[in-house]
Amino acid sequence: MFSEDKIAEQLADARAELSAAAQTQAGPPEPVTVENEKGRIRVTVGSDGRLTELMVSARAIRDGSDDLGPQLMQLVNEALDKHREHQSTEEPVPDLNAINERFAEMQDRSLRNFAAMSQQISETMAKLQNRNS
Repeated sequence: MFSEDKIAEQLADARAELSAAAQTQAGPPEPVTVENEKGRIRVTVGSDGRLTELMVSARAIRDGSDDLGPQLMQLVNEALDKHREHQSTEEPVPDLNAINERFAEMQDRSLRNFAAMSQQISETMAKLQNRNS
């Protein structure tokens, strides 16, 4: 049979693992960089989802400004789409911090109940031993 200390230790270990999982929960996605096929235009969307780099080489400008606007728009949209793909998940992510808090409450309640139950068992055993003496 497990002692109160052993149960408390197991609960504390489980809470420590849950706490560590909450801290390593998926953070923001990595920055996404896309460029046109000639490498003359490059767009980067940062981990926060905002445009962090827009590089247009002089050669791209010399190639003609008529095509520059649509290429920029296409590359920015492509980078935003890729960022969104990396950011979203199909499954809802549980709030591990909230779960950890509830687990702590449950642990405290369980240990108090276990201590009260142990005390009652000890008192009952003492009464039974006094009757048999």
